Amino acid sequence: MALPVTPLLVEDSAEALAVDGWHYTQRQLYYATCARAETPASNAASNGEIGLGVLLILIGLILIGIKVAFVLFISLGIALVLTGVIGRLRRPVLTGRVLALSFDEFKTRFGDLRPAGLIDPAATLQASDSSTADAITVICDTPDTASMVAANLANVDIGAATVVAAKDGSAAAPKGRAIVLHDASPRGCALVLNLRDDGIAVEDAGLRPSDVDGPTHQVIEGAPARLPRDLSSLLRADEVDWLLSGRRVEVATLTPEVAMDRLLAAVRRLDPPPGDDPQPTG
Repeated sequence: MALPVTPLLVEDSAEALAVDGWHYTQRQLYYATCARAETPASNAASNGEIGLGVLLILIGLILIGIKVAFVLFISLGIALVLTGVIGRLRRPVLTGRVLALSFDEFKTRFGDLRPAGLIDPAATLQASDSSTADAITVICDTPDTASMVAANLANVDIGAATVVAAKDGSAAAPKGRAIVLHDASPRGCALVLNLRDDGIAVEDAGLRPSDVDGPTHQVIEGAPARLPRDLSSLLRADEVDWLLSGRRVEVATLTPEVAMDRLLAAVRRLDPPPGDDPQPTG
């Protein structure tokens, strides 16, 4: 079950994303809204049966001196407890999260909303331009992710940076250091190896199946996938199987703050703090 997706729910989701001046894409707003619409599966009926059964057992124990009443209440109580437990065990366990609506439907119904912090879906990528040798190039596997990163560069301390969206699974060689931010998808993970094959020493800040495999992530489950290349040098065998099964998770499922924290962590791996440097001896 899910709450109805209304303009108010969308606006509440947008307000949460924009806290502290973060900018977000329409796709991030979609995922955030779907998350807020979710309601946990209810075991209310089974819990009620178990609770009532326990109550009857307690009453039976109080009436232990009255044999007929004792047997009646204890028997009914045990029967209700067992029924409730069996009901909980039989409840189907969902392996993924069901989204409240599709992205296309979300755009149709709420595409005209322009809450604070939303990056204009029609805007072209306005990346920071820096061509210095010590600049960082952030390479994204989708224009959507690239626009989010470019809009939030001022909120993180990564120094001079240029943001680009990869085309055809590759990107031009940057002049300085490079970080790649990608979805947990066949195309996204393949981008890391494609860039390295092109001689670009990229630091991987993207999502991998091991990062997002679980009920807390909004996993898209589709038809079995074909990998664009062998990913065994980047991913474990179980992660490759995860992708082959048709599952993927987009960077847009993350809030802007969490996504940019991944970039910041990658920058720190490239440039460890001075205090982490080996100290001279002698």
